[in-house]
Amino acid sequence: MNPQTVGYEAKAFKPRTLILFFLVVLLLVSACTRQPQPPREETGRLSAQPSPATPWIEKEVTFTSGPNELYGILTLPATDGSHGAIVLVSGSVNPGTGERGGASSQVLIQHAHRLVLEGFAVLRYDPPGVGRSTGGRGFESLAARSQEAIAAVRYLRTRLELRPDRIGLWGVSQGGWVIGMAAAEAPQEIAFIISVSGAGVSVAEQQVYGVEAQTRAMGVSEEDVAKAVLFSRLLVDWQLSKPMFREVNEANAGRLGNGLWSEFLRLVYEPGSLTPAEELAQGIAILESIQDEFWARALYLKDLYLPALKGLPADQLQTVNAATEQSLLTDPKDSMTRVYCPVLAFFGENDQNLPAQKSAKLYEQYLTQAGNRDLEIAVFPGVGHSLGGFLPAYWATLSDWLKRRVE
Repeated sequence: MNPQTVGYEAKAFKPRTLILFFLVVLLLVSACTRQPQPPREETGRLSAQPSPATPWIEKEVTFTSGPNELYGILTLPATDGSHGAIVLVSGSVNPGTGERGGASSQVLIQHAHRLVLEGFAVLRYDPPGVGRSTGGRGFESLAARSQEAIAAVRYLRTRLELRPDRIGLWGVSQGGWVIGMAAAEAPQEIAFIISVSGAGVSVAEQQVYGVEAQTRAMGVSEEDVAKAVLFSRLLVDWQLSKPMFREVNEANAGRLGNGLWSEFLRLVYEPGSLTPAEELAQGIAILESIQDEFWARALYLKDLYLPALKGLPADQLQTVNAATEQSLLTDPKDSMTRVYCPVLAFFGENDQNLPAQKSAKLYEQYLTQAGNRDLEIAVFPGVGHSLGGFLPAYWATLSDWLKRRVE
């Protein structure tokens, strides 16, 4: 299985194979305060001294991002000398736990323990309100997440055992948007970025694409696909002050005829004199009516939207929508056209969460527009967004590319 590649370095890039992972879903929840919890047991063993079993050193660290103190684990090479470093940036929340991956994430632990063998220190950390980090667990805008990543880089730049000019970001899925935004905002501080299955389209477009691709893959009729896509666009527009899909939604609703989508369409675009409480109650009732429909599975109503909406005070609906609007409208063209550091990006051709080929082309377009000539992109045939592991060639690709970062 050979990837299609685009390379802009003087050195030739050899095609590799990669398995991609993680689900991209933006969770609509209020920023509620998390009650203090006892620290979770970390699955990655801390090692004060290297050993044959753990040929690295791990230290518990904290750094500040905004009002929050974030807990992390810094994995350091056992060798002497000054090292480059990589901050691991997780994807979106896990639908089952409602949390983003943190220091105890098996995927992040795996990366820390592999990448440290390449001579890089690796930082993984708990997001706000998760594990040992302070703050509120819940919705976090992409802008806030990018500030978090920059804060992590700035912390590593203060450590004497690390090279401040060799600190980069690795981001997966939703983390791809985050690291691009961070690199655009702090170009003098971030040495490189590695994006794994990060979308090249806006958050709103990615969400609609994901619902359509996943619903179609379920083998339902085109009419049922149209219902799922219509609701996905309506859910986006419900959170926007200026709806982006009204024209296409009204046309599609007309073709489908009367149904619950018609009621939701009127609620989104013509709520009339409804109070926020009445609007919220009606929205919940409509979504509850379709939550058990097979074609609605990719909307994640039971696991994500409905629990969030039911826990949302009606007087906060407009406030929360304003906060989520900024993230929904996030478009990589606004950041990737200002990224000048080396970029490595991976995509799976069969990704059902984002348009892989389109994303790869947009990465190339935006980075070229920025004048960035240190770019490598790989699109892997037969590979999707979430395959549960990594092929050896993925690590070989990372290893080869990272070696060129320290030459």
